Amino acid sequence: MKQILNIVRKDLRRFWYEIAVSLALLATYSWNDVRGWAGEHNIAASGGGIAALFGYQVLSGLVAALLPIAWAFLIVRVVQGEALVGDRQFWVTRPYEWKKLLAAKVLFVAFTINLPLLIADVALLAKAGFPPAHYVTGLLWMQVLIALILILPIATLATVTASVVQMISAILVVALYMICVAWLASVIPSSRVSGPVDSLELALLIATCLAVILWQYARRKTATSRWIIAGLALAVALTVAVSPYDAIVNHEFPRIRPGDPLPVQLALLPADSSQAAEVPDKEKEVAIQFPLSTAGMAEDSIVVLSGVKVSLEAPSGLRWNSGWVSPGISLFPDQRSTEISFSLKKAFFDRVKSDSVKARISLALVEYRDKNRRDFVTPRGEFLMSDVGVCSAVTTYEREIHCRAPLRTPSSMLVTSDLSANTCPAGEGESRAETREIDREWYRNSDSGPAEFGISPIKNFDVYLWDRKSRMRRMIAGICPGTPLLISNPEFVRSIGTELESNSLRLADYRLRQFSTGGDGFVFGVR
Repeated sequence: MKQILNIVRKDLRRFWYEIAVSLALLATYSWNDVRGWAGEHNIAASGGGIAALFGYQVLSGLVAALLPIAWAFLIVRVVQGEALVGDRQFWVTRPYEWKKLLAAKVLFVAFTINLPLLIADVALLAKAGFPPAHYVTGLLWMQVLIALILILPIATLATVTASVVQMISAILVVALYMICVAWLASVIPSSRVSGPVDSLELALLIATCLAVILWQYARRKTATSRWIIAGLALAVALTVAVSPYDAIVNHEFPRIRPGDPLPVQLALLPADSSQAAEVPDKEKEVAIQFPLSTAGMAEDSIVVLSGVKVSLEAPSGLRWNSGWVSPGISLFPDQRSTEISFSLKKAFFDRVKSDSVKARISLALVEYRDKNRRDFVTPRGEFLMSDVGVCSAVTTYEREIHCRAPLRTPSSMLVTSDLSANTCPAGEGESRAETREIDREWYRNSDSGPAEFGISPIKNFDVYLWDRKSRMRRMIAGICPGTPLLISNPEFVRSIGTELESNSLRLADYRLRQFSTGGDGFVFGVR
């Protein structure tokens, strides 16, 4: 233990400048974070208008970028302080044990990065009005996430590079690789429905980083370590390319058993063929929209179209498959219809547009039960919103509720409003809904842990509503003091799969014509 502490003290003296810079940036970030709790609108209104808002945004973005860079530079400097690359490491001539050297580096990073961040997070929680003692688990979980997602990969690259310049080159290579993998995922059908694959890739990343760090400190075989990293890169690319996405979706969304009721009855509606039109030659793709009727939903049920796959087969034997995509469409009991849209290459469309095409629509459905419904009238000033945090209604620029939440945003919160009861003043060109007009916004967070990844424990969260249905006639929407809301917390029930089939349809009848109004930039689709 004495040797570990001696190495730490030596590093603290040697890298005091890098430590001071990172601490100064952390203090600046915390101070700027407190300024942002009131919302950007208040900064502009109280501190000099647009100039103050611009200054705040520039400072916020700059510090948020520089702080992780400073941490990364500090990690690289302290790891490369006792070189692991090459065959002339001076430290091996000293009575250093590699295990103690590694422990000293871990202790140094924890003391100079994790501990100051933890202290800052505790201070920010207290300043925001949230007792830190109630969030010990979440605070510690934030440190674990910082260690796994930020510190561990940087430390891994630092162990296989000999200098800061080599480290920067390695980061650029990793960035280029990530761009290539993202492009690969974009061209592979169904890759967007890949929850289990993403979890596997994260596990491989963490395991590889730990293996490389241990191997470098124990053996200093840099070439082997670099090949291990290259193997991880190849494994991730192959996982993206060859994963059996159809099998994954079928496992995650098992077909409903005979006799079990579906949470919603869906049916393909006939097309309005009077709207059919020829596709201009300059267009390379054709948008198709299938209207679906919805019925049979329970009063407290919500169904999400989590995945959709469309398969087409022409009488000539020509086939097309969209692969699984995630539209994320939410269906509520008062809805009577929805639609799914996709695009076809114009060459394929021209070959089958007038044929009697067989279509199979595979659906991955997630059923939720709307729980904990309660009426809520938006108060004036600052107030406490259950399961969210400290909030206030904002009417300066936006009509919304601005909140600061401790450690994480709500995992599932549905806000329902009747536009006819809205209390916001009418803006230019707006009119009040004369009859009941329901508007909703559903906030979902897939992260179920005690805290979200990030530097600050205070998460800014805005609750807003706008009129999505009225195109030509704008209704008064938003949330203002006095606006009545219905707040609930939908809970997951089950995931199931089902299919719709049509043995005879003409794609030309379902073509979606698109045009821009030219004035406000909105693009509308008409059938």
